[in-house]
Amino acid sequence: MISHDTTSTVSRNLWKVIALKFLGDFLPIAPVLILFYATNGLNPSQIFTIQAAFHLAVLLLEVPSGYLADVVGRKKTLVFGAIFFPLGMAAYAIGRSFAAFICAEAVLAVSVSMRSGCDSAMLFDSLRLLKREGEYKRFEGRCALFARTGTAVSSVAGGLLATVFLRLPFLVKVASALFMPALAISLVEPEREPRRSKNPMLDILRICRHCLREPHIRPVVLSCGLLMASNLTALWAYFLLYRELGIGVGWFGVLFAVFQLAGALGGSRAHAFSERFGAKAALYLALLGPVFYIMLGLIPSLWLLPLIPANALLWNLAYPVLLERLNLAVASDVRATVLSLAGMAGSVTFIIVSPLFGRLVDAVSLSAAFIALGAFFLVAGAFLLAAMLRHWQEG
Repeated sequence: MISHDTTSTVSRNLWKVIALKFLGDFLPIAPVLILFYATNGLNPSQIFTIQAAFHLAVLLLEVPSGYLADVVGRKKTLVFGAIFFPLGMAAYAIGRSFAAFICAEAVLAVSVSMRSGCDSAMLFDSLRLLKREGEYKRFEGRCALFARTGTAVSSVAGGLLATVFLRLPFLVKVASALFMPALAISLVEPEREPRRSKNPMLDILRICRHCLREPHIRPVVLSCGLLMASNLTALWAYFLLYRELGIGVGWFGVLFAVFQLAGALGGSRAHAFSERFGAKAALYLALLGPVFYIMLGLIPSLWLLPLIPANALLWNLAYPVLLERLNLAVASDVRATVLSLAGMAGSVTFIIVSPLFGRLVDAVSLSAAFIALGAFFLVAGAFLLAAMLRHWQEG
């Protein structure tokens, strides 16, 4: 029997996790980052290499940090990650070279890897303790709603701030990130049985091997990673497209805000959509994203710009469905590790795909790169979805 005091304190975790996601995705730097790189003399290959380096660092830390959350607790891991976030943004604010930005991304990677999977595990464990697991998709959708709305509002502000001083959005981001450690410290660790092992490294490998061998878990983990990598690559590619179409930098923030608001709408409706049409429908619609990439490559036109926010909506409609399936498929003592494994799959894919995308832009054209991106993710996504549906009931 859970006491009223415990219920009350743990229930506060729900809005605090949402607030952490909001602050983590409050990004006034996003609409001007490509311009910021270019102003500091970077070419497309270097830009995508920086992003790949970030995901390489996340890749190395992702699963160990998830395992750390399963062993020492969700709260401690989130606090540690929250401390590194403003440090990384401060490094960006004063950086002026390719090497400096690589270092800044390495610090940010520590923060992101500590929070990745751990925040969703904290959310699910809190709901489980409150006997409200059935509401997970709804709350994960709310996280997406607030996170994307925060990004949308901050991106408009970032575009305006950049007209005053290009580094001003970075300074504002540092200030907002300073609230994250205090918020993480105020979280309450839900009661659960922590993971115990005499050999953590061997235990991590055992968990990963189990997930990649189980036919009802493997395609879900890989689909999470594929969806993440697809949209991360396209997110930065869209800004290159805006420049190629002759759109002024003043509009970058507005376009990015529309993109994020579409994602917020998708996340907020994920639960209701799945209840009405079924979870599979959201996954089918996600396959339209790669088709949109191909269309943008074949016909790079202002008339097709609505496909960009449409893709954000479909991605955020499908992602909570995948996360819910992972949470329900694994035990609490490995939950953060498995969710981090899904993030690791995204990092591996992004590390491989994004530099190739940048090189294809340099060597051929942006249109060819978009077509190749869409073709790859369409084939891979259809294959994984078919594998997932074969074991849908088993999952």
